[in-house]
Amino acid sequence: MRVAVPQRGGFGQVLRDLRDSRRLTQEELAEASGSSVRTIREMERGRVRTPQRRTVALLADALGLAGADRDGFLDLARAQRCPPGPTARPPLPAVPSELPAAVPELVDREPELAALTRLAAGVTDGSATTSSVVVLHGPPGIGKGSLAVAAGHRLGGGFGDGQLFVDLRGTAPAGPVDPAEALAGLLRSLGLPEAGIPGPAEQRGRLFRTLTHERRLLIVLDDAADEAQVRPLLPAGRHCLTLVTSRRALTGLTGTVRVPLGLLAPDAARRLLASIAGPERLAADPTGTDELVELCGRLPLAIRVAGNRLASRPGSPVAQLVARLRDPGRRLAELATGDLDVRAAFDASYRRLGPTAAGVFRRASLLHGPEFDAALLATVTGATAEVAAACAEELVDAGLLLAREDRYGFHGLARVYARDRLRAEG
Repeated sequence: MRVAVPQRGGFGQVLRDLRDSRRLTQEELAEASGSSVRTIREMERGRVRTPQRRTVALLADALGLAGADRDGFLDLARAQRCPPGPTARPPLPAVPSELPAAVPELVDREPELAALTRLAAGVTDGSATTSSVVVLHGPPGIGKGSLAVAAGHRLGGGFGDGQLFVDLRGTAPAGPVDPAEALAGLLRSLGLPEAGIPGPAEQRGRLFRTLTHERRLLIVLDDAADEAQVRPLLPAGRHCLTLVTSRRALTGLTGTVRVPLGLLAPDAARRLLASIAGPERLAADPTGTDELVELCGRLPLAIRVAGNRLASRPGSPVAQLVARLRDPGRRLAELATGDLDVRAAFDASYRRLGPTAAGVFRRASLLHGPEFDAALLATVTGATAEVAAACAEELVDAGLLLAREDRYGFHGLARVYARDRLRAEG
């Protein structure tokens, strides 16, 4: 098993972390392996460029390594003996290519893809003056993950050491992935043997930064819950590009490029629907098609659901689905098929709200008109102006309201969802 390490400090870092994980001092490991304390100290500091295979084998035995883990440890030391050079790097055991399949019907995202392409070019050629971390953020169902994966496939060729993908499950009912667990997965993807993965999260993060320091990697961190989950997972290499998707803008991350995603333009929404249900089907009822995309709020997830429903019933006219969606009380129930569910997407954001913000969100659905300010929100919800304004900002951060200067508004199907929650909870 070949293990990926940078040219400087890789073997020493792994040796130190293995020793720490077994709670051994340098003296205890020296005694168990028949080595000197000085040899172990110099190895851990990265000052031994050519660790002897016999010494490394004795260290592996003293650390209790066996099988593939032992072989990986020996190969790691062998890689350390590669002659240093300005661009010399030990090879990965296999170049990871973990991106999911790209969604074939991605529309209306060319400006964002173009911006990501320019940024990636600056990262790969070393000329970038901006951050190599990008946060793609927006409301539930807007297509953040689809865009990140599509960008990853388009840009992946510039990152010769591979593409890594982590589903952080920030909006999952079971709760987000612990950063330490995510780090363990990343270390495995980079070829580290199981026994070489430290227990403490801090050591895992340190080792991950070491392993990525000289690499050219594209990393997608999908569905992040918050800044604290993301920070430990950011690589140290200046030739690494990290795409983070989140419903929140993650404003606590400094030096980050943020790309907000909005609703589809009407003609783009029709193109997306046609790519799924078929253009001839929609051409037979252009008026019904226009109404359908508006009833879907021009939200990509809702349009995909509607398109799949039409595609699965080739004999059913567009007007039939439109008639079912016209009733706001049943619209969200209709916008579900298989594991695509618009209501569930909104539920994931709603569950994370505090009780006051959740109440403000529900009662805001009583307001008429496309926009409102904090004072009007306070009037309809019974909160003070200060509380209403703070709750509105929390709702914007959660992707459930839009902010336009000092005013707010619902987007897509968010008002329909808010009224559903109001009927259910009061």
